[in-house]
Amino acid sequence: MNPGSVFFDDLFQFKDGDIGEKLFVVLGSNNATYVVAKTTSNGKWYSANHGCQPADRFHNFHLSNKSCALKGATWVCLNEFYELNQNEVLQKKFSGGIKPVCDLSNVITRAIQDCACESEDITTSQLSAIQACLVI
Repeated sequence: MNPGSVFFDDLFQFKDGDIGEKLFVVLGSNNATYVVAKTTSNGKWYSANHGCQPADRFHNFHLSNKSCALKGATWVCLNEFYELNQNEVLQKKFSGGIKPVCDLSNVITRAIQDCACESEDITTSQLSAIQACLVI
């Protein structure tokens, strides 16, 4: 799993403990952990402008229609980050629980990484993991 890779997880565990289907974007990795951000196609709380949106109610990066293999406008939610154990992710990939969707371009990936690094909700370890994997 590389920065900019988009995956579908049919058993994604949310911060509140709920489990459901979710697309997520890999932002970086450090040691045995991937730092990822979930996505949404519900633009209710988000700007329709392409790119980094730190002033929206929730910090996000808006991907315009049909970025990668995404079917419509998608927002990468940068107000909460998830740390996934690399071994558990590998097991879920082999069992079919996590499926690759597409890879964002290096330009878009780097813009998302830069936007994520500006988030007020990122921890020091998450920031370090993303900065260690910045796409050039």
